Amino acid sequence: MSEQDKPEEDHQAPEGPPPLRQISVTELEESLNLHRTWIESSGAEGTRADFSETSLREAYLQGANLRGAIFRKADLQSAEFQTADLFRADFAEADLMKASFHKAKLRQVNFKKASLIEARFQEADIRAANFEEADLREADFLEVCLAKANLKSVYGRNANFFMADLREADLQGADLREADLQGVDFKRANLRKTRMQDVRLAAAEFLEADLEGADLLDALGLTVAQVTMANLDEKTRLPSYIQELITL
Repeated sequence: MSEQDKPEEDHQAPEGPPPLRQISVTELEESLNLHRTWIESSGAEGTRADFSETSLREAYLQGANLRGAIFRKADLQSAEFQTADLFRADFAEADLMKASFHKAKLRQVNFKKASLIEARFQEADIRAANFEEADLREADFLEVCLAKANLKSVYGRNANFFMADLREADLQGADLREADLQGVDFKRANLRKTRMQDVRLAAAEFLEADLEGADLLDALGLTVAQVTMANLDEKTRLPSYIQELITL
């Protein structure tokens, strides 16, 4: 076959994911009204809000009633959800970088695999929420209630959990290196294989917490009294000054 007879090669680049659908202000308001009707009628009227794979960057949703709304894979960077009611909302795999959830109601919300880099959750109620495999780098959880939340395998480096309530939370395999964990209540929390190198732990509570296989090397502010209240094993790594005192 001559060069002229050869079929032309297709050099087109492989197609990426389709662009996110843009939501106008009018469409957003209409969806919110229909969702409010859906909530108030217990599903008999209106329509459940579904913003999956849409672009809502910098959306202003402060105080909105979004219980059970769906935001899967949506672009919500810098969106404002302050004081909003988001009970059981679904944000799986959404981009929530720098979003604000100040004092929001977030019980049982699904944030699985969401990007929450630098998101702000100060004083929010996030009981029993699902953050499994979410990116929480530099997120702010100041004084939040995360009791019984699922934080397995989260990436929470440099996150702020100062005075947060993490009782009975599941943090197995989480990466919390260099996070601020001062005053955190970890009572009965699962911290197996959690990475906590260089974290700040002054006044943190570990009563019956599971620290088997956890890495607390170079943790700051940790005391013998704190760790002796937790469950440890031979794979638990503690600061050298703590380890020496325990083995004496």
